[in-house]
Amino acid sequence: MIPGANILEMALSVIASQTVTYYKFIERSLNEVGQDISVFMEPQQLQGSFQPMPKDAYNSFGLDLQQEYFIFYVSKKIIDLDRDTSGDQLVFGGDRFQCLSNTEWYNLDGWKAVVCVRIPIPEIPVVP
Repeated sequence: MIPGANILEMALSVIASQTVTYYKFIERSLNEVGQDISVFMEPQQLQGSFQPMPKDAYNSFGLDLQQEYFIFYVSKKIIDLDRDTSGDQLVFGGDRFQCLSNTEWYNLDGWKAVVCVRIPIPEIPVVP
């Protein structure tokens, strides 16, 4: 493969992709009781490959065995969890997912592999 060739785009031309609803993290703001609330942009649709992470990989990544993890392969700069940021969120199949970490291939080849965990949050605050 040639550096700079987006192999994800090549793969998605022959395998089925999935559409997720993407919420880009903007900022944290304080609510009326002083709690940090994450605020997101209006949702947009993204195409990529949303795959369950094999349970046997959980230990090598140091993940909680009681959670459900997925990997989203996408040609977009998605923000993961970091100091002072909540990271982006996705909705797929009626479930919400927090973007935890990503493998940074974006600057080299134009895609990312984002580890996501299913989360039980009923509503995402957005800024129109």
